[in-house]
Amino acid sequence: MVVSAALATVIGGPASAAPFPVTTDVNQAIATGFSRPATTSPAGSNRFDCRDRYGRDPVILLHGTALNQDANLAYLAPTLANAGYCVFSLTYGQTSWSGNVGGLGNKDRSARQVAAFVDRVLAATHARTVDFVGHSQGGAIAQLVSQLPGRAAQIDTIVGISAPNRGYSRTSTITDRLPAADRQPGENDWGPRHPGISYVNLATTYDEIVTPWQNSLMSPGPNVVNTRVQDVCPRSEVGHLGMVYSPTVAALVRNSLDPAHRVGVPCGDDYPG
Repeated sequence: MVVSAALATVIGGPASAAPFPVTTDVNQAIATGFSRPATTSPAGSNRFDCRDRYGRDPVILLHGTALNQDANLAYLAPTLANAGYCVFSLTYGQTSWSGNVGGLGNKDRSARQVAAFVDRVLAATHARTVDFVGHSQGGAIAQLVSQLPGRAAQIDTIVGISAPNRGYSRTSTITDRLPAADRQPGENDWGPRHPGISYVNLATTYDEIVTPWQNSLMSPGPNVVNTRVQDVCPRSEVGHLGMVYSPTVAALVRNSLDPAHRVGVPCGDDYPG
């Protein structure tokens, strides 16, 4: 979302001077990402001297289960950076046995790891709030961060891309944080929603991980927007992994982060898996 004009004046300046290379080959991107250290940032990400000329919040991208930042975000990070956003990412949730693969550790510990990264981003950019864009487990981790004391005030928008918000997921490391019987109206698997946070959930009918696909959505609310890709592009067969490599989804993400400057949403071939 957009921060105040006053803050934009303070931190004004272009976010990028030249286009960053965008990876469109999903299989190659994942193979390359897994061959590099988990600290490797995707193109356009983690420029800590970045200043958004429009005064928009810095955007923190969170990868999914059994991935790392470079393998999962090689399309979305440079796409947003080329659109002028200040983009940040990290690999969270590594274990003693997972090598350069993240998203496999304790989720509460991962949330605290991401919260510390939020502090680093806010200090570097002089922003007051961040936006999260989380793929799969990344969307859940963003919500867990918001449950930590004082953290909800640091978050403006959470965009979940095929994120497990309720019910069953085939990803065994994603389990209900709150049993269904214990949830209050408006709560999802990761705790209560916060009135000061905008929640955007992007889902696909062809999701083979979060099933049924409706589990990527939240119950209705004034600060909730649920969008199914097929309601925008009826012929799309994009799958769970392909969501973060989809031009359709990238445009929907941009319109969620900056609704005052909407872009056209293209429809075309997408990676199905």
